[in-house]
Amino acid sequence: MSWPWESKAAVDGRFYAEHPTALTVTRSDTWSGHGFNVTTFGSNDDAAVIIKVQTAHLGNGNLRSLLLLDAASQAPLLAVEESRFGVAGQRRWEAFRGRDMKGADRLFVAVDKTRFLQMGNTVHVFLHGNSSGERVPDFVVRGSYFRGTMTVSRGGGDDADFVAQIRNESSLWASLVGENRYTLWIKTGVDQAFIIALAVILDQMQSPRHDAASRR
Repeated sequence: MSWPWESKAAVDGRFYAEHPTALTVTRSDTWSGHGFNVTTFGSNDDAAVIIKVQTAHLGNGNLRSLLLLDAASQAPLLAVEESRFGVAGQRRWEAFRGRDMKGADRLFVAVDKTRFLQMGNTVHVFLHGNSSGERVPDFVVRGSYFRGTMTVSRGGGDDADFVAQIRNESSLWASLVGENRYTLWIKTGVDQAFIIALAVILDQMQSPRHDAASRR
């Protein structure tokens, strides 16, 4: 199955790789909110920062917005924003191309479908233009956020049809102080920026301390 957008890259052609890719996403809390660095996988000396993520603002009701920036140029790639519109209890995030959070620039919506007492986590991703009324997802993220790997698969397919994996490498202490770390394994022909955005959204969905951190 080809990549679902008309062009090969959902966000930017620089993040479309013709080979499998491993990246590291590291979060650290600052006075202005949550920040992330996305680096190539390797030792500290060899790793290169390719994307930076910064808290943009807290909107009405302390809804969070984060901006993904190209590390070299600081140009905005896409924005992810917490949404108040959704079924009660379902955490919901939207992603937009560039800096402006307008409907015309929407790329996808991610909805937390994890049920009470469910073992593991489930997030449905609906690309802009999905006509199912959010009944049939374009991608499904499933697995254990705290105890293993989250797998990003196409549609309702099983994990064998995955396009990427997101593994939480954080220790308990690191999680408590807001220094989470993730390893991303991304298949050939998949937009890296799309998977990075999903990793950031997963982190924020599981971060109950965001209010205090963002107002320090």
